[in-house]
Amino acid sequence: MSPSSIASQGTVVAVCLRPDTGVPKYPQREVVVGQLGIDGDFHAGPINKHKKTGPLESNRRQVTIVARESLDAVSKRLGIVLGPGALGENVLVGGLGDLSGLVEGDTLLVGGHVALRVTGQNRPCATLAVYHKDIVAAFTGIRGVTAVVVSPGVVKPGDSVRLQGQ
Repeated sequence: MSPSSIASQGTVVAVCLRPDTGVPKYPQREVVVGQLGIDGDFHAGPINKHKKTGPLESNRRQVTIVARESLDAVSKRLGIVLGPGALGENVLVGGLGDLSGLVEGDTLLVGGHVALRVTGQNRPCATLAVYHKDIVAAFTGIRGVTAVVVSPGVVKPGDSVRLQGQ
């Protein structure tokens, strides 16, 4: 991770979940982050539910995190309104920049107890085209990150978010 590509401290703007596949995920007052992801969310669990063919693989996208800055920038660029959960994110954060500088292995500390280890950048998928035909291209490189749970707990809007070690 490049130190200048992400601010050291941010805030949780929204927390979202959806029990089935698709977008949007729905904003909640708080979410319980269990050992395998957000309790009650489609992506929680030990197996990657996005893998369509080949052998099953462990879940590297238990939690998705998107930057409010990216959501706002693309909304403005495309002339649309994208609210919390629109990209299928579990955690919408503000104040950290677009998250493009995070790399596999970086850890985000959320609130008082939750730790999420980044597994990679989250590529925009065709499902997002329900909002605009150019949305996949607009979010390429800035859709946020996927993560696995290191330490569980409860997350709610207003909680702090910081990169471990900063």
